[in-house]
Formats: sequence, C-alpha cells, structure tokens
Amino acid sequence: MRRTWVVILFSLGVFTSPATASDLEGPARFCGYSPIIDLRPGEKITILQGGIHGGSFQWDGDFGSMVVRGIGWATRPKGQLVVHPSEGRPGQFAQQKRDGKFVIAIWNGRQGAAYFESPARFSDEQRAAIGRVRLFQEGEDPSDCDLRTVFAW
Repeated sequence: MRRTWVVILFSLGVFTSPATASDLEGPARFCGYSPIIDLRPGEKITILQGGIHGGSFQWDGDFGSMVVRGIGWATRPKGQLVVHPSEGRPGQFAQQKRDGKFVIAIWNGRQGAAYFESPARFSDEQRAAIGRVRLFQEGEDPSDCDLRTVFAW
C-alpha cells in the first residue's frame, strides 16, 4: 500500500527530482520560490532545497556566490527598510549579520520575500546582482520563465 501511494504521488508531480546545475544556466529567466532573476551568461542556479511555500538555491556568477532563500508566502522581513518597494521593484533591507552570515532581505510589499546570504560582507557586485532580482508571490504566474523551480501539485 505504501508503495502504491509513492507511485501515485510521483505521477501527480508531488515529488520531483532535483534539477542539475547545468539545467539552470544563463542566459535565461529563472523563476522560483519567489525570486525572478534574468540570468546573464555564465551565471547559474544550483537548487539546494524546495518546498510548498519556498526554497533555497545557490546563485553563482561574476559577482561570486550567494545562497538565496525565497519565500512565496512570507511576512515582512525584520530590520531597517532602506529602499521602499515600488511598482515592479522590491524593497531592500539593510545588511545584517545573523548566525555568522551576512544577510540582505528584499520584499515585494506583500508576501514575496528573498534572503541573500554570504559568509563575508556583500560586495558592490553582489549588491548590484541583488538589485536585478524581482519577486512574485504564491499564486502568481510570472511570464517568460525559461527555468522554473516552483512547487506544483
């Protein structure tokens, strides 16, 4: 009986196999877990973890590497909002240090959020890359997504 349920869940797409990094290379539009990133040539996404309301991935490029935790159904991040959200652009929170890592959060003013983590202070190049990220929230279907890592039933 247990095996039957696993087969049914796989056939419904509830469980998915992880994508390989080569599947998520730029240039392409990546949409997943809330962030929308127009990947440039040489940039890639490596999926770390996924779930119903969010997930995490590593984003690598000329700027270095960042771990990104996206949430499609989030509350307002804690901290000082230094850039207010506007039409099409998420707000950005001041860099903080949490659990030995530096973190910058962005928020769409509703329920979409993303947290960028780095072991060192964020460089100007990393901040510029974060500035390219847009957010959607759970229930929305962003357009022109070449690469997706969203949960589907």
